[in-house]
Amino acid sequence: MFQIGEYVVKANTGVCRVMDITMYSVSEEDEEKECYLLSPYSNAAARLYVPVESDRCRMRRIMSRKEASDLLERVRDIHAAVIESEKLREQEYKDAIKSNDPESLVRIIKNLNIRMKEREQQGKKSTAVDERYLGLAEAALYSELATALGKELAEMREIIEQRADEWYA
Repeated sequence: MFQIGEYVVKANTGVCRVMDITMYSVSEEDEEKECYLLSPYSNAAARLYVPVESDRCRMRRIMSRKEASDLLERVRDIHAAVIESEKLREQEYKDAIKSNDPESLVRIIKNLNIRMKEREQQGKKSTAVDERYLGLAEAALYSELATALGKELAEMREIIEQRADEWYA
């Protein structure tokens, strides 16, 4: 169980702060359930109610400062995702984001950056699907790293951009 004030990572939402643990029901006909009241990092004014006993909601504690530092050091050694089927490309992206796993996000980000560079070299534009999922994966990973390391999101982006060349070497 998470505690009030704790940071968590919710699949498809990203970093959230647990604001409260309260009883909530969707409608008057539904039974009240114990829920976490979450405030997303990306939109502090928004509020999400997530049942404490939910199997469908993938939430985990935010990585520690050490885990975040270790991940940044290991990024070069994490291989880009290999997506064999163009038909399944978008589903692979979705699965990586839903997995709520930082290494899966790194794999997808690497895959997308490599793919976008290859397309650019061929004189082609990046696809809307690629741009969309790159944005989602980066937002999820970078916000967690920024929170874990006590950095601002813009500062985290700069750190990652500085290391990008070594990541793809």
